[in-house]
Amino acid sequence: MIRALSLAALFGLLTAPAMAAEQTYTVSLGSRQLGTLQFEGERNDASLLLSLNNAPFGLKNGTFKAVARSTGGKVDYLGQNRGSETRDIAIGRKADKVTSVSVAPPSEMTEMTEAGKVPSGVVFPPEFFAAVANSTTCPSPIAMYDGRRVVRMAATAMEQDGETVFCDMSYRVTMGPGYVSPFHFRKFGVELAYSAGKLVKFTLKAGGFKVHLNRQ
Repeated sequence: MIRALSLAALFGLLTAPAMAAEQTYTVSLGSRQLGTLQFEGERNDASLLLSLNNAPFGLKNGTFKAVARSTGGKVDYLGQNRGSETRDIAIGRKADKVTSVSVAPPSEMTEMTEAGKVPSGVVFPPEFFAAVANSTTCPSPIAMYDGRRVVRMAATAMEQDGETVFCDMSYRVTMGPGYVSPFHFRKFGVELAYSAGKLVKFTLKAGGFKVHLNRQ
């Protein structure tokens, strides 16, 4: 297991410029705005910044910055949580196989923080969002690895109303722990809306909660 990349490499990757125009989404729970998500790039070269400052009881307030960069046939990923959670994750992938993974602090590791256990063909969080945000209609099935778990998302239904396409998606944790202690959610409903060939809304549903990302 690789322990960690140098601080210089971490800083350089997290601040490297992305190529595509930035997309901004408001993040809300019901009528309560929690923060924003900023995204730019395409698969293999993408970055996102989630900033939450108004979560109920301060739960999950802080930032999550994630970058995936492709160089020399390899994709490197770095994720950095700061705020109510502090976590650094570095992963490498060559061809379609994860080759290295590091999670700090060690208390944040899971049984899936081991490259040899990760199935082939996974993408990293910025690549996952790129597949959704840059699509013009319901995205193809996709598997994502974040250093702690593997999730799979696939369309279950599609409906079109004029120029707007609505997608019902299944989002499941298939390996590793669920999300959000003490709930440990393993299954989510996802609703996507595309209008005029652009993602305009992303809704995540679990345990009676609905979190909305609305494109600005």
